Amino acid sequence: MKRNNELGAYPYLQVIILFAGLGSMVGGLIAELGLLFVFRNADFAQIGYQPLLYVGLLGFIPALLTGVIVAYKQIWRGDHKSLRTTFFIGFITSAGYMGAIVLYLGINSWIEVGVLLAFMIGVGLFGATNSVIASCIALPKACKSRFDISTKKADDNYNGLRFTER
Repeated sequence: MKRNNELGAYPYLQVIILFAGLGSMVGGLIAELGLLFVFRNADFAQIGYQPLLYVGLLGFIPALLTGVIVAYKQIWRGDHKSLRTTFFIGFITSAGYMGAIVLYLGINSWIEVGVLLAFMIGVGLFGATNSVIASCIALPKACKSRFDISTKKADDNYNGLRFTER
């Protein structure tokens, strides 16, 4: 689907790599800051790099999936709906990924299903927030002009009017 605000080809690989890297790192930093907020008397050296590492590694796969879906949909920064769309995609991929992990570990009762749903919603909101933050950096800007440049222009003989150096 071509859009009117497209200057060139959509940078698929750049968007996917930036979403995967930024989304997982942002999630680790948010988890680290959350732990520092909960344990107010601790400092960064006492908590260590474990939350950054674990959340970053766990968040890499949903962030990568979010980047692939966002690149496939060709979402632009500054486009109306871009933040809502990346929030929704980040929520679905994060909640689905954590739900799949918990389901793989096994559910034995209906109480665990309720806990699973609450866990999926919490992780989904966390992933959606990370997705929005990453989209502010990773997405390419939309062109501000409203001219349709997606079609090839006919030859207007402008090339013959170029000045040549003597």
